Amino acid sequence: MADLAEREALTLVVQLATDNALAGQLPFAAVVVRDGTEVGRGVNTALADLDPSAHAEVTAIRDAAQRLGTLDLSGTIIYSSCEPCAICRLIAAASGISEIVYAAPKELVPPTIDSAPATTARLITAVTAVLPHIARPGTTDTDVTTPFTTLH
Repeated sequence: MADLAEREALTLVVQLATDNALAGQLPFAAVVVRDGTEVGRGVNTALADLDPSAHAEVTAIRDAAQRLGTLDLSGTIIYSSCEPCAICRLIAAASGISEIVYAAPKELVPPTIDSAPATTARLITAVTAVLPHIARPGTTDTDVTTPFTTLH
């Protein structure tokens, strides 16, 4: 996919997250982009794989590393359907990714998915103290609540 602009990338990940939710999985998706080209894609596969680390950003990073044949993803950006958790922020930084741009804020995640939002927020705050510019909200015209409202 060439020339992924922020709005287009965020629209794509929200649609992928919605599709994942409709398939009975958790409503999260991400793409890794370098120089306007998609180099990795992932959805949350935690339920399907019984793997609590299989967050969308992590699966997209794995896909990008495999496609590019390197663990160094410097010069890439992740576009995510939702504000990344502490795990995803750390793995992105460890991979050399400079930024995660997200569509939905973490406050939209329902309690059925995150039963400890206060703990999640504290972990994000702790990681953000070390990596203050790793994640930011993006700009999109897409309804970012759709993945959460289509959960089965």
